Amino acid sequence: MPALAPGDVFGGYRIEAVAGRGGMGVVYRAVQIDLGRPVALKLIASDRADDPGFRERFQRESRMAAAIDHPNVVPVHGAGEEDGQLYLAMRFVRGIDLHALIAREGRLPAMRAAAIVAQVGWALDAAHAAGLVHRDVKPANILVSDSGEDEHVYLSDFGLTRLLASDTQLTRTGEWIGTIDFSSPEQSRGERIDARADVYSLGCVLFAALTGEPPFPRATVPVSLLAHMHDPPPLASAAGAPPDIDRVVARALAKSPDDRYPSAGDLGRAALAAARGEPVTESERSVAVGSAAPRPRTNGHAAPPTAATVAGPPMTEVREPPPPPPRKGRRGHGRRAAAIGVALAGLGTAAVIVGVPGGQGRGMTATTPLSEGDVQDAAEAFAEAYETEDTAALGRLVSAGVERVLPTGVAHGRDQVVAEYARQFEDNATERYELEDLEVLGGRAGRASGDYRVTRKGGEAIEGRIVLGVVRDLRARPRIALIAVTPRA
Repeated sequence: MPALAPGDVFGGYRIEAVAGRGGMGVVYRAVQIDLGRPVALKLIASDRADDPGFRERFQRESRMAAAIDHPNVVPVHGAGEEDGQLYLAMRFVRGIDLHALIAREGRLPAMRAAAIVAQVGWALDAAHAAGLVHRDVKPANILVSDSGEDEHVYLSDFGLTRLLASDTQLTRTGEWIGTIDFSSPEQSRGERIDARADVYSLGCVLFAALTGEPPFPRATVPVSLLAHMHDPPPLASAAGAPPDIDRVVARALAKSPDDRYPSAGDLGRAALAAARGEPVTESERSVAVGSAAPRPRTNGHAAPPTAATVAGPPMTEVREPPPPPPRKGRRGHGRRAAAIGVALAGLGTAAVIVGVPGGQGRGMTATTPLSEGDVQDAAEAFAEAYETEDTAALGRLVSAGVERVLPTGVAHGRDQVVAEYARQFEDNATERYELEDLEVLGGRAGRASGDYRVTRKGGEAIEGRIVLGVVRDLRARPRIALIAVTPRA
């Protein structure tokens, strides 16, 4: 990507200054020379820009984004290619993005946060009605104009994330498309995305605006992914938000898309009502069409309408998604123990390398969901390797980037984690590892959690909680990518 300096001319635009940098490229403040119009010029960073098919998709997605005519959507003035570099020209919005606003001011008053989210909800409804899913709704893509008391909010970067995610959920360098702190569970699992994924992300934005931080702040990407997929929504009221808004956040952050608000506008209206201490009086509706609409159900029920008014429960009736039935492991099985008690959170998108029984499955890819049996086998193989103090087997079971999390610290990478286990084996001769009440969940990022008991020669038994996160590597083999340990005192 060329580095442009003030005064340079690129594609008919004169560069004035760098306005920002992000994962998708560099944004310049520029002037469209023929019209004398200020613009935000974004140069798209992509190693696929030389691909004619990618360039064609870029033009198509840019046209779709430009077709969204809504006062809360940043207008796209132009898109093209200059010397092999793809670019977008958008309206230059004077103000601040919501990420910087939260960093500067901390948590926002409930009414202000709800008003911002409501305007973003209107923008998303317009996009969903055009069949476009944003995929990367986050504070950094929400612009707040500095127009005085009545803040005007814009949502930017329509089409870009959709374009970059069109072939794969991972970039060439393994980075996650979208910001993990605001990504829906189904996006983390690599499943089909519809408008309700944007509703989830907007719920995360609401929580961040109310509290000053995202709903599942974790130290690592794997832990964040598992938190989005499995942890219950936190309470914004703990940070001083009105208690009624907890119900709004909980529904927006439901693990199942079916349990969320049917539209982003419905979420915005519910947030405003909760901030005012009023009930929601409007009926709920889904406005998504085309690829933004949920797929028809295949369980015998009628397909949900895609552009009609849908009656829904009032705000006071929050539907909690039912937890998936756990698969119970057998109790106390000798060479299958659970080693270290952990609270592990998982990965889901990154393909990591872990060694678990069962090689590459025929027809499987790194994004093929793990079965409960895959996860169970990984947990039992880990326990057996620990019980036999087989560090070579442990090295084959874990990913190259595995993380082992204990209350005393975090070990990063296969070499460091295996070395710590080797030191542990030198200090304590292991007789038996028992894994009890193992609960197993499959999916893009699998999880096995249960109680462990380590019987040592000449020492007291050690007990605690262990959670193992399992994903597939690039060859589709199940691998343990995270180990978190919580020993009992």
